[in-house]
Amino acid sequence: MNKELEAVIKLVQKHAKKQNREKLSQADIFEYLDQIKVEIPDDQMDEMLENLHEMNLISDEVDEGDDLEVGESDITDEMEDITDEEVEEIVNEEDTFKKRTLVEEEDFEHDNELDGTIDIGEFDDEYTQEFTYDDDYEYSDDSSYAEEEEEEIIEKKNRKNAKKDARKKSKDITDDDLEIETFEDEEIDLSKEEDNISAHDLRNKLTETNDIVKWYMRWIGKYGKLLNKEEEEALAHEMEKGGFKGKRARDKLIKRNLRLVINNAKKYKNRGLSFIDLISEGNSGIVKAVQKYNVSKGFKFSTYATWWIRQAITRAVADQARTIRVPVHMVETINKITKIERELHQENGTEPTDEEIAEKFGNGYTAEKVRYIRKINIDPISLDKQIGKENDSAFSDFVKDESVVSPTDFASQEELVDVLNEILTDTLDRDEYVLICKRYGVGVDENGEKYQITPLEELAKERGVSKERIRQIENKILRKLKNSTRKGRHLKDFFK
Repeated sequence: MNKELEAVIKLVQKHAKKQNREKLSQADIFEYLDQIKVEIPDDQMDEMLENLHEMNLISDEVDEGDDLEVGESDITDEMEDITDEEVEEIVNEEDTFKKRTLVEEEDFEHDNELDGTIDIGEFDDEYTQEFTYDDDYEYSDDSSYAEEEEEEIIEKKNRKNAKKDARKKSKDITDDDLEIETFEDEEIDLSKEEDNISAHDLRNKLTETNDIVKWYMRWIGKYGKLLNKEEEEALAHEMEKGGFKGKRARDKLIKRNLRLVINNAKKYKNRGLSFIDLISEGNSGIVKAVQKYNVSKGFKFSTYATWWIRQAITRAVADQARTIRVPVHMVETINKITKIERELHQENGTEPTDEEIAEKFGNGYTAEKVRYIRKINIDPISLDKQIGKENDSAFSDFVKDESVVSPTDFASQEELVDVLNEILTDTLDRDEYVLICKRYGVGVDENGEKYQITPLEELAKERGVSKERIRQIENKILRKLKNSTRKGRHLKDFFK
């Protein structure tokens, strides 16, 4: 065990004593690590978890709330674009799947019950190789893979047959079959039938995201119950054998713990990532957990998987949640500086300076680099973010536009231009007026266009004299204007 990991475990041990508790839950440890701004690297996760178990510091049970049942509301409440019709369709499909798999869930030990319809093996290079088929295993079309394909085919056929029956009935109806008395007291609303047709069409045109959510919810509904420790060990041993049966055991171990992903993703809402993105990251964490799980270590897979699910989610939040992406290694540096700043504040009782933080951080860090990293840690705020009790304002409404001149300043400047132009016209002759206007870009020519600032070289070339001569004429004109007091009082009003 390296020194850094050993120091972290000692801190966790002290925290447990401070809380007067023999064991801490996984949530307690994660919250404490987040509080002290410590992130455990992936390659040290197994070692830390193993040491916590050996020291009897962590409970081998799923945290309270992580094993709660997951229903359609857990996901659809977070997705505004799922319609009520889609939710109803998902619920109906969940009920159908639960009824079909009721017998399968009674006994998990038989190979035919290790369903593997969702192929999660694409995430793992170890399982992307060609399967080794077991001669002792009887493969048949009765497996869940074939069942799922048959279900889809049957569903499509039923839809086609229903449409054909509807068309046939509409053609078979004649005028003689219609009884007028049945319509006397009822108002015929043809729009209802049109609405039903359009609603059916809309349900079949789910967006890609909603379609993924729909299937995900169906599988959680089918595999909603967590395994006990003996069942997890049996699947883990089956998985270690490899081959087709091992892959199916692996898939079932993942699917039966999917509710852990949903319940842990809830804890990281409103941190910059959408709920569906949190679920996606949690899925990658549980896949990594099943790759690394070693049943001989003695702890349950569900508790082991929770570590990797939260690790994947917290890493994604740190890496992707910001508007401007900050690399993970820089986030770790920011956390270390924050921790040092807190420690120095506790020791000295005052806010530490950047120089003190840099000195304690070491590694050649300077105060300037500390200030730069602090600046990175400032979260940007959208100018379009709604504020106010009724969200009727945005930040952009309160930001001053420096490029816009206020009406008062604009009117004052225009008046100053008029007064200055009047002074130049009354005080100077025409040749002096043109030269000083071209030199400073003031006044207008005979066509009413403003003069542009002209360098000494162009003025000298235009008049056929040297630059020095132009400079002498310029100084002479400025002295003439300065000594003219006839209009000077008007200029004083603009410079009070």
